[in-house]
Amino acid sequence: MIIATGDLKQNYTIIDTIFAMDSHKAGFLSGIDPNKAFDGVKQRLSEKCSSLGGDAVINCEFEYRNALGDGLVGKKAVIEIFAYGTAVKLIEND
Repeated sequence: MIIATGDLKQNYTIIDTIFAMDSHKAGFLSGIDPNKAFDGVKQRLSEKCSSLGGDAVINCEFEYRNALGDGLVGKKAVIEIFAYGTAVKLIEND
């Protein structure tokens, strides 16, 4: 599945605009990992696009925020990543 922040140089039809969110919380002995949250939100975009019959998500925008979540011994740092983009179906060239 293509997840892109720009357009494609291939013909496609637009399916719909989609949104996804993911987060990663600090562990007992580890801090927050933005890469895990970023990979998670891309996976969610991919799943939503696929469920609509799409092949790619284009013109994606990503935003994040740092927050505090509940942990066993108090508050823990959390990074939340929000993403949206356009789900498209690629058209094969003849």
